[in-house]
Amino acid sequence: MQTTISEDSYSTARQLRPVVITVVAAKLAVFALLMTTINFQVPVPAAVELADIR
Repeated sequence: MQTTISEDSYSTARQLRPVVITVVAAKLAVFALLMTTINFQVPVPAAVELADIR
C-alpha cells in the first residue's frame, strides 16, 4: 500500500510540473511587461533646479 501512495504522489507531482512551469513563466512575463511600462525620472541636480527658478 505504501508503494501505491508514493507512486500516486509522484504521478501527481509529474502531472503538475507543466502547470507550475506555465504559472512561473506567466508571472515572469507579466513582471517584465510591467517593468517596461515604468518610466523612471532621472534625478535633477539642485543647481539646475535653482537655475530654472531664476
